Amino acid sequence: MRYSLVTSAGKGHINEDLVTVHERDGVLDIIVMDGATPLSAQRHVRAGASDPSWFVQQFAADLAAVLHRTGSQESLVAQALVGTRAAYRAVAAATNVPPHDWPVATLAWVRARRGRAQGGRTAPARLELYCLGDSKILLQDAAGVRDLDPFDNPVEREVQAAVAALVAEGVTDAAARWERLLPMLQARRHDQNTASHPQVLCLAPRGPFAARIHALDAPAQGQLLAMTDGFYRLVDTYGLYDDAALAAACRERGLDALVDDLRAFEAGAVAAAGLTAKRADDASAVAWRFGSSWTEGT
Repeated sequence: MRYSLVTSAGKGHINEDLVTVHERDGVLDIIVMDGATPLSAQRHVRAGASDPSWFVQQFAADLAAVLHRTGSQESLVAQALVGTRAAYRAVAAATNVPPHDWPVATLAWVRARRGRAQGGRTAPARLELYCLGDSKILLQDAAGVRDLDPFDNPVEREVQAAVAALVAEGVTDAAARWERLLPMLQARRHDQNTASHPQVLCLAPRGPFAARIHALDAPAQGQLLAMTDGFYRLVDTYGLYDDAALAAACRERGLDALVDDLRAFEAGAVAAAGLTAKRADDASAVAWRFGSSWTEGT
């Protein structure tokens, strides 16, 4: 079993992504998070590089503390969030934080359970996915590359349409464009934090998360690639790769080389400036290569 990971700050200093892997007793937990960009200059949490950076680090630590417990991924997320919410209330108690300033994040959590031998036969390894937000999970095997969690984010399409309209209007300066987009982004963040079934990880959900939950048998060998949307810009925003080519490049050249491709394009291509609200986003990914020695539990 081999895995590698990469995480790169979009602007070179504050990285609000997180990638981590936990192994124990035939279970592998791959966790990828993307903290949403703050929409206010005011900091409410003094620890950490930023409020969303603090949020993903704190939640990841709280989730790691409960991974050994029995229960579904959904129940473990809820248990971890109790600790994160209490920690946020403690550190932000002196400020009256409006909902559009509460931190949110995406969460892509893949739990792989090693197959067990029973009656002379070995059951295949099992992959369990818990997905909030727009991270991407691809599985490459002998049959090709599959998107394990197809998700079309309508709100992101609205943001991209607004960016395109501003560019057409002649607003090409990134700071000016961000200022024009801010009211729409703040309204979106308010809705995310006050939804009855939130589609992203947030501090105080008013009901169960609208997580996408999948389970499937793992192939005998292959590669699983989990990434934030900043890394996946290589495919869906810039069109430098398709899913199959991206998976192949990650396997053959490594994740760091792909981040180099991403940053080189963003630095040098005029076209990149008008495609997104942020010229460069944090980019993170985990590549896990597995074979029969892991899936069969030997």
